[in-house]
Amino acid sequence: MNQPAAKTTRPADGRFVIFHLSGMRRGAFEPLRGDTLRIGTEAGSEIQLPTEEPQVAGHHATLHRRPEGYELEALAPQGVWVNGERVERTLLRPGDIIEIGQAGPVLRLRYYPGESKAYKSPAEAFSDCVVTVANLDGSLLSRTAAFVTGVPRELATQTSLRFRALVLLSIAVLAVLLVSQIRRERELEERLATQVTGLAELLNRDRDNALSPEDLALVEAEFSGRIEALEGRSEAAARVIGAASGSVVFLQGAYGYVELSSGLDLRLQLGRDGSPRLHPSGEPVVGVTGEGPPVEALFTGTGFVATADGLLLTNKHVATPWEYDGATAAMRAQGIEPRMRRLLAYLPGRAEPVDVELVLASERADVAVLRCTLEPGAVRHLPLAEGSPKPGAEVFVLGYPAGVRALLARADERFVKELIGGQPIDFWQLAERLAAGGYIAPLATRGIVGQVTDAAVVYDAETTRGGSGGPVIDTEGKVVAVNSAILPEFGGSNLGVPAAYARRLIARAATAAPTGQD
Repeated sequence: MNQPAAKTTRPADGRFVIFHLSGMRRGAFEPLRGDTLRIGTEAGSEIQLPTEEPQVAGHHATLHRRPEGYELEALAPQGVWVNGERVERTLLRPGDIIEIGQAGPVLRLRYYPGESKAYKSPAEAFSDCVVTVANLDGSLLSRTAAFVTGVPRELATQTSLRFRALVLLSIAVLAVLLVSQIRRERELEERLATQVTGLAELLNRDRDNALSPEDLALVEAEFSGRIEALEGRSEAAARVIGAASGSVVFLQGAYGYVELSSGLDLRLQLGRDGSPRLHPSGEPVVGVTGEGPPVEALFTGTGFVATADGLLLTNKHVATPWEYDGATAAMRAQGIEPRMRRLLAYLPGRAEPVDVELVLASERADVAVLRCTLEPGAVRHLPLAEGSPKPGAEVFVLGYPAGVRALLARADERFVKELIGGQPIDFWQLAERLAAGGYIAPLATRGIVGQVTDAAVVYDAETTRGGSGGPVIDTEGKVVAVNSAILPEFGGSNLGVPAAYARRLIARAATAAPTGQD
């Protein structure tokens, strides 16, 4: 099909160039000089193609110089295609793709104004690679490989010297940056591969939160007697405790560490056998590369719904637990910062947890405000007392001391046996199974207030780790303090943050952005 002649006239001082995109002369190019140029395999052709090309005749076509450019005339019965259409005679335009014979060599005409050399732009080089690959035989994989290798080659051989120099400079800069990054990571690993005091203890604590079947078999013997004693003391206040229990949440969280300059997670470094490498001191070796798991600390605690719109109160050491472990201070000195990975709250009677985020933590007292995804009014909130209790007053502490272990000890025997008969259950799965079985419920202990100051309420209601952040309520069901003591055993005097601190913090939280401090 003949194409209409272009109406625009090219400047006389420019030049046309033919590029060979396929065939045996692929990659070659030649400027067009003269008024009549022959295309074919015969000797003397101005655009000579190899005689090994079977689709090409000796004198296959002719280019005639016109004021607007070059006109192509097809002469051989094998035909000529321009931009995918067979033609007999047509005026070529810059960028046209010329196929000499069906499935024969592919040429492209380009125009360069003035005295500029026949260098392709990066876009032209890329476009020519696309055309070349489209005309190749073979599988998709082989053509993809040809494209991947062809683009760099085209850019390296067909573009301007300036562009090639820029590419080489860019490669050199990237190489320097890569070497610098590798060196920095090695230096960081060497710097981190020193003893981080307290990290082993932090990770060992996590093993207490994930139980094997053997561990489950020992839970009841370890805790059942203590729990019966705790709940027995609370029977006289069943009404107060029953009304408050539904608002006391079981908090479950995990936090890790990030190297600030790289943004990479701190990871355990593994030995050849796949186990964590240890220093002679027993502390694990850590770094930011490798296949080891990220360093992650697991924890549990207690909180309670304190406002109608779903704000929770707990301890600061529950909301930001890394502030209270020895490993964090050493890591921060090396540019490593803690990050909360996950924080969930389970409510009694609900099978699904809700996500929780820190809103505000006090700098002066062990108390913090959390926000959860509960709908406002979905759970009754516990009112905060206006004043402090008097020494000798009776109080009740609600919480989840000993975490999932105590919850398991209170669960149905059949439920525990099902867990024992299965595979080891991790930290998160334990809470999910307990919640699904309806076993999330706080423990309640009764005590007497021994001393009251502006900074603390002292009482003898028994608690232990995991019960931190629970409400300390009076006989009217009002929260007089937030339980904050962490004791290794039940019994003894415990401390709570007075409700006055909690009231002020909640007031400030109403206007605070998440993860703030007062």
